[in-house]
Order: sequence, then C-alpha cells, then structure tokens
Amino acid sequence: MEEIVKGKLTLDGEIAIDPAIALKGGEILSWDGSGIVEPAVDDGITILYEDKCFVAVNKTGNLPVHPSGRYFNNTLVAMVEDRYGCKVYPAHRIDRETSGVILLAFDGKGAASLSEALAKGSKEYLALVHGNFPDVELIVDLPLGRDIESAVKKKRKAWPGGTQSAVTRFQKVLAAGDISLIRCFPKTGRLNQIRAHLHSAGFPIVGDKLYGRDETAFLQFIEHGLTAELEERLLLPRSALHASRLIFLHPLNKKEMIIEAPLPKMFSDYIHSKRADG
Repeated sequence: MEEIVKGKLTLDGEIAIDPAIALKGGEILSWDGSGIVEPAVDDGITILYEDKCFVAVNKTGNLPVHPSGRYFNNTLVAMVEDRYGCKVYPAHRIDRETSGVILLAFDGKGAASLSEALAKGSKEYLALVHGNFPDVELIVDLPLGRDIESAVKKKRKAWPGGTQSAVTRFQKVLAAGDISLIRCFPKTGRLNQIRAHLHSAGFPIVGDKLYGRDETAFLQFIEHGLTAELEERLLLPRSALHASRLIFLHPLNKKEMIIEAPLPKMFSDYIHSKRADG
C-alpha cells in the first residue's frame, strides 16, 4: 500500500493508484526501486584464480553472495559481473559474514559442473572459537534440523533427532587465551553445518550472532544493526569463519586445483591481542 501511495507501482505503463484492482492475467506490473539505499558492504574482494570456465574470489566477511533481502547491487555476484562485463553463476554458497574462497562460473552449465566437482573434492575452513579446543581431532557426527526451541525460525540445531545427516572433522591449530584457532573439514555440505556443529560441541564461533554464546545478539542485530555495545559483546564485528581452501578436479581438463585464501587480518589481529592480554 505504501509503495502505491508513493507512485512506485505501474500497471501496463500507468501509475497504479487502486490497491483493490483485480488482475486478469497478462498485465505488466512494475515496481520502481530507485532511491533505495542498501546496507554498506565490504567490497575489498580479490581474484585468486581465473580462466575461461570460472573465477575464484576471496570474498570479504561482510558481503552477500547474491541478491536477497535488502541487498541487490551490493553483492558479490553484482561486483564480479561488473568487473567482467558478463553474468556469473555461483557454484556453491557461503554466508554473508563468512569470508574466503568462492567459485563463480561464466555460464550455468559451468556452474553445475563446478558444483559436481566440489562435491567430489574437499573444503577446509578456519574458525576462531570460544574455549580451549581439544588437542586431538574431534569428529561431530550429528544430523541437522530446525531448532524449534529458538526464537529465530531459520536457526538450525545439531542433535540426534535431526533430519539431515551431517559430519564435520575439526583440528586445533593453536590456542590464545580463552579462544582457539581450528581447522574445519565438512564431509557433508549442509546449511550452517560448521556453525551448528561447533555450537553443539560447546565451542561456538567468536562473533557469531546466531550460533554464538547468546542468540539474542542476532535479534538485537536485526532490530538495531551492529551497535558499539553489540560489537563489544560479540568481541568481533562478524562471525570468525573463513573458507580457506578448496581442492577439486577442474571440470574441463581434470587437473587438480588447490585454491587458497589467506588468513584474514581480523583473525591474526585478534589472536595477537589475546596473546598480548595473556
């Protein structure tokens, strides 16, 4: 209704003024989205590899991959399309706050081939977590399902009653004060798998608003954004999860590809600060 009052909707080229008008089918209904200010993002992406099939990008930690919600132009896809002057197709996905390696193909068929190659390959993530992680390898084999006890509908939970099988291996790299840097190897590729598995194991990711130590941080963020008080509470401005390495066979020449993204400065700075405090 508000958009109609503002004259943002047109029906067959004429400004729509009656919200109760019935559509018969075949009409062209348009919305003018100009003037909308999208949330700011970190556009400091870097190209890790490129060929005629795909491009590998080191995504920053405050950048959605594709248009959704309040984001349309401020996305990784839009930035890469602007750089190359053609459409690109993500072969997989990582969360807005997760940094690191992501592959984008130059056509839909290439994206499907890349996705298949990734499914047969391996992925490695780095994460900063609360607590002193065990020195021995930890394997979490817990199915995932919707967390019906959470106030956030999209939140998932790792528990024996979950509906989707999920397995992740974790290895400790180092400890600094009361946090640890760990390597994460997801065997399956479920939505929010690493975050939910670490939460269930008692080692939530530093800065994670939804799967961290207190999910009310997510609700506060949705309502008020990242305030100074919230950032102090979270310790870091975003979830400290980083897609560090992809290993797969190139879809065209079958050559083994190893694409790596360096540890983000945010991670190393925080580790140094914790060691200095200790």
